Amino acid sequence: MNRAMLQHFRRSALLLAMVTGFTSLSPSLFAQEKPFTHELSTADLGAFLDPLVRDQLARLKIAGAVVVVVKDDGILFARGYGYADVEKKRPMTADTTLVRPGSISKLFTGVAVMQLVEQGKLDLDRDVNDYLDFHIPTPEGGVPVTLRRLMTHRAGFEEHIKGLFSANRVPQPLGHWLARSLPPRLFPAGDVPAYSNYGMALAGYIVERAAGKPYADYVAEHVLLPLGMVHATFRQPLPDELAPLVANGYSRSDRKPWPFFETIAASPAGALSAAGIDMGRFMLALLHGGSLDGSRVLSAEGLAFMMAPHVTTPAGSMGLVFFETRLGATRFVGHGGGTMSFFSDLLVSPELGVGLFVSYDGRASPPAISDLIQAFAQRYLPARPADINGFTALAADPTAVAGVYQGSRRADSTIVRLNALASEISIRPAGDAMITVRAAAWPFAGGQSFQEVGELLFRGPKDSEIAFEGVSGHVTRLNVGVPFWQGQRVPWYLDIRLVAPVVIASVLIVVLTLVAWPIAAIVRRRRGRGWSEEASARRCHLVVRLILILQLAVIVATSVLYLVATTNFTILSDALDPALVALYACAWLGVLGSFITLWIACQFWWRRIGGLWARIHHALIAASAITLAWFFLNWHIAGTTLNY
Repeated sequence: MNRAMLQHFRRSALLLAMVTGFTSLSPSLFAQEKPFTHELSTADLGAFLDPLVRDQLARLKIAGAVVVVVKDDGILFARGYGYADVEKKRPMTADTTLVRPGSISKLFTGVAVMQLVEQGKLDLDRDVNDYLDFHIPTPEGGVPVTLRRLMTHRAGFEEHIKGLFSANRVPQPLGHWLARSLPPRLFPAGDVPAYSNYGMALAGYIVERAAGKPYADYVAEHVLLPLGMVHATFRQPLPDELAPLVANGYSRSDRKPWPFFETIAASPAGALSAAGIDMGRFMLALLHGGSLDGSRVLSAEGLAFMMAPHVTTPAGSMGLVFFETRLGATRFVGHGGGTMSFFSDLLVSPELGVGLFVSYDGRASPPAISDLIQAFAQRYLPARPADINGFTALAADPTAVAGVYQGSRRADSTIVRLNALASEISIRPAGDAMITVRAAAWPFAGGQSFQEVGELLFRGPKDSEIAFEGVSGHVTRLNVGVPFWQGQRVPWYLDIRLVAPVVIASVLIVVLTLVAWPIAAIVRRRRGRGWSEEASARRCHLVVRLILILQLAVIVATSVLYLVATTNFTILSDALDPALVALYACAWLGVLGSFITLWIACQFWWRRIGGLWARIHHALIAASAITLAWFFLNWHIAGTTLNY
């Protein structure tokens, strides 16, 4: 799925990296130092790519990779690198080894939708409820979900991650998963981009309903087989003839592979398995107006309609499913993708007749993809001309855009909201009409500098661009080059620069209190002193510490869940429900307990129990407990739903 999407926790971090210029999972504009001087030929590609990719695999501990380049009427270059099975030394090949292109699958879903639109079986602007066997509510003031909104990520669904990945060989039926996983519509007006795997899976299910056959069967019959993609399938588990050909999924080449096939419930959004050569054939069909070797899967007009800009921001455009980007002076369209192990990108330029597909097997792959695409652009593509528009930057603009922003691809009603907090972006003025962009969670990070080049338009590393928008002169949101994500200014009480210090300080007070508890008991015993002369005070001390233990346990459990989930997304399933219910219950008890600590602290002051330090200590404990309770409530650690 989308490299930023499928792995929800990590994907937001990767999107942040893209914005700040560290990596380009869906590349934006790349800087060109000189006009291209190399001929795009098989020999030159081999001399250029072989040392580059092999160095990446060795340096970043990536198990394997495949690179395919097409030009005009044929596949110019297709080569595998490294291993599909490290232990058995099975090489990665471009012709038969299957990789998992993730969200590049969405392009096939888009083609399938347009096929049925051209046949009159679907309408891009009709309420999708007319096609479904379950109902998607339209909130008051909102607009109905349509296929056009699904294919431009404007349906406004909250991020949904439960059950997205599974270690089970057979996924849930698509319609069943969609009906039980229906997320709230965070942006029901249809005017905010919020990338959604759920939304594209819904589009695939509509294909299934309109065609009267399973999605995987429809795409195989009407897209894959007509294009001669014999080593490609959406079926899960893989057919017997393809199962031995798939590459193992690795986090690093020096570690064991995942002991299961990554099964993806939202199959139309990311379940494709395909060999590099097959992806090359798909790119050729895109370059040839929807046909290849006499077989047509879509009219030239329909494909051009999909690739044309449908949503445009000052920083970039997208068509129906296709994202637009520029490499140097050249317009490309395509999509990127990521699973638990594989990271991929597919880009085609209809104007130049060139296409590039890359897929890496390992978690360190995103920067490798970015470096390869940038190097490819610098070597083979025309350079972007220098700006000559004579724009005069305003010194006040960096101050106007400064602040902290959270992504629109988030969930506000479930525990997944924690990820939006962790991935907030900080914008700071840097002088001379420049800004610095960095992760808000770690203000000491270096960040990247962006120069204003247009009205509230800033350009940074690799020519990546950020455009800001607002109302009545007040800047409230930002857009990046791939317009499926929007940054929205956060209120002060959601700013991680405030939230993190107060929560950390509260946890430290809790930890120090609990650590000091047995130490103080030992000291009192050696001095022959009791805990307190009043039984009520002793009970208060005990109750407070039990509440603190409970709250600390919730913090530890939440941290462990977050860290484990970034490693193995398959744990986010029904099997986790009992543990999540226990976490919710403990968090709610911690919330209720915080009011008890406040009442006890008030008793210590009103009744002047103990010395001044004891009263101050209980006030600090109460403040910490209340702070943690607020944190549990606001980020739904004290949750109420198992649909997240």
